[in-house]
Amino acid sequence: MRSELDYEMPWRPNYEAMIIGIWLSSIPLCYVINWKFGLPQSLTGWMAGAAMINIAPKIPAAWRVWHRMHRLKGFGVRFLALNQFQKIIRRDPFGLWMGWGFNWQQRHAQLSHEILKRDLEIMRKPIRGVFGASWIHGLEPKEQALFMPTEETAGHTLIVGTTGSGKTRCFDLLITQAILRDEAVIILDPKGDRDLRESARRACQLAGKQDRFVSFHPAEPEESVRIDPLANFTRASELASRIAQLIPSESGSDPFKAFGQKSLDNIIQGLLIVNSTPSLALLRRYLEGGPGGLVTNSLTHYYRKCYGEKWASRMPSMRVSGDDPEAQKLVRFYRQTVQAEHPSQDLEGLISMFEHDRTHFGKMVASLLPIMNMLTTGSLGQLLSPDESLHTTDTRPVMNSAELIRGRYVAYIGLDSLSDSMVGSAIGSVLLADLASVAGKRYNFNVQNHPVNVFVDEAAEVINDPCIQLLNKGRGAMMRLYIATQTFADFVARTGSEAKARQILANVNNLIALRVLDSETQKYITDNLPLTRLRYIMRTQGVSTHADNPAMYSGNLGERLMEEEGALFPPQLLGMLPNLHFIAKLSGGRICKGRIPILTS
Repeated sequence: MRSELDYEMPWRPNYEAMIIGIWLSSIPLCYVINWKFGLPQSLTGWMAGAAMINIAPKIPAAWRVWHRMHRLKGFGVRFLALNQFQKIIRRDPFGLWMGWGFNWQQRHAQLSHEILKRDLEIMRKPIRGVFGASWIHGLEPKEQALFMPTEETAGHTLIVGTTGSGKTRCFDLLITQAILRDEAVIILDPKGDRDLRESARRACQLAGKQDRFVSFHPAEPEESVRIDPLANFTRASELASRIAQLIPSESGSDPFKAFGQKSLDNIIQGLLIVNSTPSLALLRRYLEGGPGGLVTNSLTHYYRKCYGEKWASRMPSMRVSGDDPEAQKLVRFYRQTVQAEHPSQDLEGLISMFEHDRTHFGKMVASLLPIMNMLTTGSLGQLLSPDESLHTTDTRPVMNSAELIRGRYVAYIGLDSLSDSMVGSAIGSVLLADLASVAGKRYNFNVQNHPVNVFVDEAAEVINDPCIQLLNKGRGAMMRLYIATQTFADFVARTGSEAKARQILANVNNLIALRVLDSETQKYITDNLPLTRLRYIMRTQGVSTHADNPAMYSGNLGERLMEEEGALFPPQLLGMLPNLHFIAKLSGGRICKGRIPILTS
């Protein structure tokens, strides 16, 4: 058994192969000498036998050195047919397959340390067409299928990688398995990647449930389902905060944002009083045109509820002037009579908004109106504010987050951020807030009959406070989030706070890092990995002479095995990973090096 103190240079020349070559060349040389000088035949046989005896013990060592060096050439892109993919995932019904790889350990850190001290190009030329340090994956002599227990995904997963490193292919692998497990899947894709959408559709066909796939894309309204982002709420204040968080604000105490949220809450309360479903289009109508019509309807409805159908006989005749005279009469009747007998806090907020100076009101909601216009204009307005009264002419299905989850649908939601980043970001944020509301209901009422998988690509474009709440508390509602980004600085830029960005990272238990070029992101990833001890040889030499007799001198030459503390996975290697290669830190501290295949039909 080898001692822990034994040290061997792994990337040395294959001396065993050289010895084998010398002995093999001696065999024909023996026969030539025998033929030339007429030596006994038995002597030649004995010499050949001795050569074979010396060759045999060297073969295993020579093979190990050659195989180790050969794997440094790396691996090309692996395409995997869906039927083969199904065979692999059947090996572990309760595991999530992440590709092929191995557990990254101290010995791999030692091998990479030795390589980084040398010029790899003189050791082994890489496979043509393979970019990056493909030798990293070749440090392990044998790879195997990497499985992660599916229950560990409840801690959420963060996927980090630069453009073209393989985030979409990683999503494809994870989404396909979630669909085959018959779980609800919701995909938020700011780019609107057609390959990702078709991959999800293909997985539904593979599972034999094509009707489960639905698609939403602002640039393709005819092929999209209509989604109501305000359908799910427990309290009316949820809807107001859901929209108000879209208002740009440098601080949480912005008075314009607070006023806009209060105005939205008043309108929503009025709509609920008249039993009308709140929608983005209705909110915009009463913000722009004034709440006069809503005040009239809600007060009339409330008076009928308090005094019956003959309530009008109790209202005295009065003369008013100005805009909305009918609404002014009803408000005055409330102030004079109804408020003392049947007060309503919800109505009083709407009445106060109606009585507010219109010029000042317009200035205070000036930052809210552009957002409402973006989400309710043109075909997008019909997609996000579905009108059930048009069901005879508009046959597109109307859905919401709760229905998607309840029916275990596979919903691909493209945000078309390349065309309009502000609209795409607003749609993604409001849909994530709707998902957070559904998660709250599932948690409060213990509706946890099946897991829900939420995939968010380019998460920095749509991340918001409700999404952070999903990361923090979604586990109890059986909601598993997979969020992808390019750098951690994207979260800081989006949230405007490094503390809030770190709050996002702190709520993610699994990390999959593909090629990362940002140095700060590299440092964050590797700083979360444990340190290890790396060995190296320190060589010393010296010469000394005697002062009394310069002709007398002495010398020394020594070698010492040393250890130093180093990174288990060097940060610079993250920037050298080939496409589709990753390093992962999973729940429980497991560290894996793997590579992802490209699924094909």
